[in-house]
Amino acid sequence: MAILIKDNILPEKEFKEIQDTISGFDIPWYYNDCVSDFNDNQYYFTHMIYREPGITSGGFRVFENFLKKINCNSIMRIKANLYPKTNKPVKHNFHKDYDFKHKGCLLFINDNNGTTTFKEDNKEIKSKANRVVFFDPSKEHCSSTCSDQNRRLTVNFNYF
Repeated sequence: MAILIKDNILPEKEFKEIQDTISGFDIPWYYNDCVSDFNDNQYYFTHMIYREPGITSGGFRVFENFLKKINCNSIMRIKANLYPKTNKPVKHNFHKDYDFKHKGCLLFINDNNGTTTFKEDNKEIKSKANRVVFFDPSKEHCSSTCSDQNRRLTVNFNYF
């Protein structure tokens, strides 16, 4: 699966509802000691929206149209990520979401100078609100922090 980028994937009103949900006060964020592996000395916060066998967050409802739009037949995981601001963007270690081929995409919730990098393609994608990047999450990729906003927000989808 080649990397595919689509800007303004959702109508403004629909994206705003997702953005308000993810960046709002009602979403609990959970601390993680590492981003990609136990040796990265980085931390971030996550909010699990869906993980087999089912929905884990009331925020799931705002993604129902998006899931149809990306032709999702079966969800494995939907996870929101919050990377706190750092003095300069810090790139995390490369990782795979799962070791088997499947579909995936990353929805960027806010504009910032953080990036997602794909090792095999040596491609770096900048965070832009309402941008989605489609890719095979079984191939190595990595995230980064941002330095121009208080936080970098993304939502990661793993599906078939």
